[in-house]
Amino acid sequence: MFSNDTDRQHIRAFDVAADGRLANGRVWARTVGERPGAPDGMKIDSAGNLYCCGPGGIHVLAADATALGVIKVPEYTANFCWGDGDLKSLFITASTSLYRIRVNTPGTPQMR
Repeated sequence: MFSNDTDRQHIRAFDVAADGRLANGRVWARTVGERPGAPDGMKIDSAGNLYCCGPGGIHVLAADATALGVIKVPEYTANFCWGDGDLKSLFITASTSLYRIRVNTPGTPQMR
């Protein structure tokens, strides 16, 4: 399981025991950048990459925490979701705008 630690600018990982308890909390990745932003709004795509708001936009990390890049957004980002029939549109909520970009890897369906 993953959790944002907004104040410390990192993403934490936890093991989930069979009884649902969390164990082995650790820093999994850090969101770094020169522009404003903090870890928030986190999701995993169909290839297992983790997307998380952070400095400068949406940070994309591989399953092993390797930073793959940042989808740059001109405003502070708060959250996002995948949409359209193929789940390749990323809808990003920012300070005063809603952005839509197309991505190569589809997202995962959101739980309702």
